[in-house]
Order: sequence, then structure tokens, then C-alpha cells
Amino acid sequence: MSIDKPLTAFFGPGASQDATTITFTKADLVSTKTPPAFTGLVPQAENSSESIISVLLMKAAENQDTSQDSQFFVFPPESSIVSVVSDGIQKPFDQYLFTVRMLIPRGQEYPNPNLI
Repeated sequence: MSIDKPLTAFFGPGASQDATTITFTKADLVSTKTPPAFTGLVPQAENSSESIISVLLMKAAENQDTSQDSQFFVFPPESSIVSVVSDGIQKPFDQYLFTVRMLIPRGQEYPNPNLI
């Protein structure tokens, strides 16, 4: 049976929600494992959207329900080295590919987060 964890289990003790907002503190967006599973978000006045989405994905993966019937699962990333043109120069980068599984009842045209 899947486990419905509270928001604080995923995003730390400062996480909360009400009918219109979700709140979490940037300082809570760190790995709780020893040693840390990932580098946490360094809180700044303006963190990039990509850095926030990235750490939310990694935090969700670290604290997710791992039961067989979990409806949402983030698989460990696959890594590879890729060569990308950046600033007009071909450069090597580490690439991490995350796979997210969402189990949604049949008949939906697109995933509906309200059905998880």
C-alpha cells in the first residue's frame, strides 16, 4: 500500500500548505542523509528557477515512498558525459537524467496531479 507522506517529510520542518499556498524554506532543501546524497540549495535572495526545481526533484527522490504501489517515483539519475557548445566553445559536461514515474488511472489525456 502506498504511503502518503506529509509535506514536511519531503521538504523539511518549515514546509506548510493551505488552500492557496505552499511554503518551504530554502534552508530545508538539503540532503538529510549521512553522507549527504546531494548538494543542498544555497539560499540566496534570487535563486534560479532551475536550481529550485532541481533541488525539489532531488529532495523528493531522497524522501519518496518506495513501496511497490507508489504512484509517484523518481528513479536514481543515470549519468553520462556529453559535449555541448557553450559560449561558442565545445565543452564537456556531466549529464544527469532523471526518470519520473506517475501512475494515473487510465483514460486521462495527460497526467493529472490531483489523481496521485
